[in-house]
Amino acid sequence: MAFKGLRSRLRVSGPAAAALMAAVFAWSCQSVPDNSGPDAFADCPAAKAAFQVTDEFMRTFNSKDPEAWGSVFHFPSVRIASGRVLILNSPADLETSFTTLAKSGWDHSEWTKRQVVQCSDVKAHMLTTFVRYRADGSELSRFDSLYIVEYKNGRWGLTARSSFAN
Repeated sequence: MAFKGLRSRLRVSGPAAAALMAAVFAWSCQSVPDNSGPDAFADCPAAKAAFQVTDEFMRTFNSKDPEAWGSVFHFPSVRIASGRVLILNSPADLETSFTTLAKSGWDHSEWTKRQVVQCSDVKAHMLTTFVRYRADGSELSRFDSLYIVEYKNGRWGLTARSSFAN
């Protein structure tokens, strides 16, 4: 609806309107081409931050300290997994994660893949794969996911994540 109003004010129609919208989206967020390598966004400000935030995410997650882990997030934060959408409002909302995971035999997790696939000056979308391990080092489970890291309120943090985890 807003686009229709913009189009009428600019007197743009048909293919020209579609080209204008494509240009606006391309300008606001770069996407990685299908044939690009892992360094496709090496010069993008949010790419380096995304790796730093996800490094800290995993370090603090493995500490099993909800306050430390919570320092990585922007609240509210969204988690989409297990057929649910959770809105996390504070580090206290993270505590149940550790209890639930411990019951499954989880001891710690590690990244096996991280790739920035979209990037701007203030946001990065990162495809990841993480593995959950038991205390003996054996693999418990492995999941693909998408993490969204943003610069807000003067710092980089995790705003949302979606995974195929249970």
